[in-house]
Amino acid sequence: MAPTWEQVRGSNYGTMGRTTRGIVHRPDGSWALVWHAPEETWRYENESGEPTFIENTTGTWSRDEGGTMVHSVKSPNTIYATIGTGSPSLLLRAYDVFPARTTHGFDDQRFVGPSAPRAVRVRGRDGWEVSAVDQHANETVTYVFDAELGIAVRWQQGEDWMELEHPSLDYAFEPTLFTWTGPSRSAEDDFAKFHREHEERQRVLAGIPQALPTWLPMTTDVQSQSGDARTSELSVSISGYTPQFTLRRWVTAIGEPKAEWPNDSTPERYRQSIGDWTYEIRSYQEINRDDCARIVDSIVPVDPPERDPAAITAELAAEEHDRREAEVLDALGAGRLLTDHLEGESLLIRTDFTDDAAWRDIAVAAMAPVPQGDDTVFEAYLTCIDNPEYDGLTVDGLLEAIGEPPPDYVFLVDAETVTNPEKPIVTVYTGPDEPERPRGRTFRVIPSEMCGVENNLSIANMDFESFADSADEDGVFRGFPEPVRPIEEVTTREIAHWIANDLDTDALREFHAQIAGRKYRYPVSLFEVELAEVHAQTRDAEHGSRAELLGYDEFLGATSSGGPALRGTVPTHNGYWTFVIDRGSHRPIAAYRITFAPYVPPAPQDGVPQPMKLEVPFVCTEPVDFSMLTDDDDLIDRDVVQRAILAEAARLHPDGDIRGGEPVLRQIPRLVGFSIGCHLQIDGRPVFYVAIVTDVDDTFIVQEVPPEGLRVVGPGED
Repeated sequence: MAPTWEQVRGSNYGTMGRTTRGIVHRPDGSWALVWHAPEETWRYENESGEPTFIENTTGTWSRDEGGTMVHSVKSPNTIYATIGTGSPSLLLRAYDVFPARTTHGFDDQRFVGPSAPRAVRVRGRDGWEVSAVDQHANETVTYVFDAELGIAVRWQQGEDWMELEHPSLDYAFEPTLFTWTGPSRSAEDDFAKFHREHEERQRVLAGIPQALPTWLPMTTDVQSQSGDARTSELSVSISGYTPQFTLRRWVTAIGEPKAEWPNDSTPERYRQSIGDWTYEIRSYQEINRDDCARIVDSIVPVDPPERDPAAITAELAAEEHDRREAEVLDALGAGRLLTDHLEGESLLIRTDFTDDAAWRDIAVAAMAPVPQGDDTVFEAYLTCIDNPEYDGLTVDGLLEAIGEPPPDYVFLVDAETVTNPEKPIVTVYTGPDEPERPRGRTFRVIPSEMCGVENNLSIANMDFESFADSADEDGVFRGFPEPVRPIEEVTTREIAHWIANDLDTDALREFHAQIAGRKYRYPVSLFEVELAEVHAQTRDAEHGSRAELLGYDEFLGATSSGGPALRGTVPTHNGYWTFVIDRGSHRPIAAYRITFAPYVPPAPQDGVPQPMKLEVPFVCTEPVDFSMLTDDDDLIDRDVVQRAILAEAARLHPDGDIRGGEPVLRQIPRLVGFSIGCHLQIDGRPVFYVAIVTDVDDTFIVQEVPPEGLRVVGPGED
């Protein structure tokens, strides 16, 4: 049984004031070992064991790109900010996001409307996932709290996330962990460097001739201040407003440069080439295209650079080539040692040294971004190791060199990878040796599929067997097969009509009675199948000892002879129907139903609040697909539900400030026993209500959901 949000939050509150330690992983594949001793003592270490950040009560030390520690002395006038993905404090001090008591409204709005906890696993640990809204960022925030320790082991907001591996509490820290006695320099040196670079950039920009428009669209605002109606004397205040926009320009022959922040995310509104120049207008505001054209036409042009555009283009291309070449050389990992990169990294190890160019091409292809559509790209975050010490390294040699895991997997570029046209890379399981998962098992993966394998293995979203078992007969994983697509999308009403006149078994008659008696249409996908395969799959399926089957033996008999057919499934209250019909005539062949045992809650535990049990005299047994509902269906008016909710809230809280009450659903089916959720604010406190449809029109059973949760129980349920 899942705990309530209040119980999960309480377990996280239990980590307050306790020392914590763990490995924090980020989306780019990097990780850091983090120590924290409340309230403001921290230490981060990178993959090489070097401290990258230290904080104590008097100051901080941060490692810069050159490897030097930069020291800042704390003062009341110092403001610290985290750039990019959030600070590890969002995990180790998650309780700061939803404090028990707040003295100002800001904290009350950082985790609003938490969802019911859902069981998940993060890096091999059980946890409870809860999502809520950060009303300041207007984004959903998702946390996963460790089921055993209560500490947050995953945080996500948008595409940013962090995960905590090997968490521990009450770790005995040496005080020297949170000090730095090695060489460092003052942060004031960084401020001076930044100031110099800023001044130099402004000097360069000031030397570039500006081409400015001489006309702008303007909205005029006039306010009368004083006057005399007899003489028509009048004084008015006049102000003008023009939309804010960015004007970009470039020499057309040289080509468009990459837009820099913040313009890279600003919508483009207009673009036009005039003479030597191309002009572009970007703005978050809507600007009339005719006004944009007039703005550009009014620009007083400047002379382009005197140099040949082709020469400038070649120079820029050479600089970009050098930059990319430096990135590639750094990524190839020349001279790295395997033993320095065993934790938290996805390793790509070169074991064949016969062809340097092939190694480079394979590594670059394996790390190349792969477009997924909708401007989304995935890429493998690999740590390459190019060291002749590993020439000819075998799987057995790799396992010996690693010793005990981690890592749980490693990628190898061997002789077969280099010589095979597909460049299949060896993937080795290096985790714990288990009977069903032997250590040293391998498969190969082509470079274009590396991102899917690495991304999923690195966060334990999929296991090794998921890919190994999906490799082709030659042991190479070339991607998962395309999912079988239905040949037809119909509804339960059409199925009921097709089979109505050919019901020769009790199961078919019961199947028809159920779907024909439904009030609303339900979508059904029909798939082409071979009956012999359906027979084998059904025969070998595990249904569990508590499941009840109707028509199962008849279904096996009807499908045993084989032949083409169409198969579909229809959900029921506590199970589903599986049916097969003739592909041409739609004549029913067979159907069987599996019904699972009703949910039985676990026995109450001492000290653990139990959800409130609400017994109702009916159960809604008809599944509803809300995408199929239309205004022509028999629906309940949302205003009627809201009035019922507000009336009950007013009865329970006669002096409360009650707001909201709108049903969560946009369309509400009129089904007895159907539950409708509604959010309210009572004296500024979020409260959830449930309205249950009764057999009397526009009459509901209304219940305020207590903090420990609510469980609605109908006849025959516990």
